[in-house]
Amino acid sequence: MRKLVKATGLLVLLSMLVSCSPGSSDLSNDVPGVPTDSLTVFSASQASAHKSILVNYVDQIATGIGGGVGTLNALGFAAALVEREYPQVAGYLRQLGVEGSLIHVQGTLNCPGGGSITYPDNPVDRDRDGIPASAEAFYNNCRDSNGAVTNGSIKIRDKNDGDPRSGYTVVINLSVSGGASQGRLVLGVDFTPGSGGAYQVRYGFLIEEGRDKIAFGLNLSYTPSLDGNSNPYDAGVTNFNGRFAYRVSGENFVLDMNGENLQHNRASCMSSFIAGKATFQDSASNRLVIQYNGCNSYTVTYNGNPI
Repeated sequence: MRKLVKATGLLVLLSMLVSCSPGSSDLSNDVPGVPTDSLTVFSASQASAHKSILVNYVDQIATGIGGGVGTLNALGFAAALVEREYPQVAGYLRQLGVEGSLIHVQGTLNCPGGGSITYPDNPVDRDRDGIPASAEAFYNNCRDSNGAVTNGSIKIRDKNDGDPRSGYTVVINLSVSGGASQGRLVLGVDFTPGSGGAYQVRYGFLIEEGRDKIAFGLNLSYTPSLDGNSNPYDAGVTNFNGRFAYRVSGENFVLDMNGENLQHNRASCMSSFIAGKATFQDSASNRLVIQYNGCNSYTVTYNGNPI
């Protein structure tokens, strides 16, 4: 699998994260990272060569939802989506979540290799849900143990600081450098809980290095199954739409994507959906369709022909 960047440490991990991820075209401006690229033609040879990337991403959505993403913070959500394939990346995202959670404290955190993270003074949290009304942490030449240097910010906002069930937005905008390589990471999440464990999330992700870019945006809704137990995340139905842009080492394609009635049930399957379909479509209406027929069982077609 191609990597977005060649450097060691953080940049490589971030490139691995998005090399199996999707996208959306109708997210609001407060969710950055959504690709604005125009759709391109996705040929039969490209579909055959890259179908595993698209299947892996859809499977990771199933894994993340099954892990209870509705109970996690925004970075926990991102980590859950890539936990199975990229545990190191998931760990990095969770560490960012730990650092971001310190947005409730005042002062400065020193980074392992030098530099610092600066937190705001006296963030307001009227509903005491752990999410500030609005607060921002700044990375100032923060060097990790691998020598990667991060600059930028994490911003957290409660959608209604008078209602602990209102949801939140998180915006991460970071530049990362390691050796001769420089990259940019942008992540936006807008999470809105519903009743009984249902939720909606808008999610955008962008990573760039030089001319290479991988970006996706995703609108996703989740509805728990009425299976009689108290865990809303062990079984349910997911629908999503989005856009996926991939430009690495001269390979380029931009696809619209749609997930319809994708069902998961952790009692019978931990690693994929068990029913429903995901469709990826290009500018010429060519379609790659993943149809789930059971646990880790699916067919992939391109314009109706198996590939």
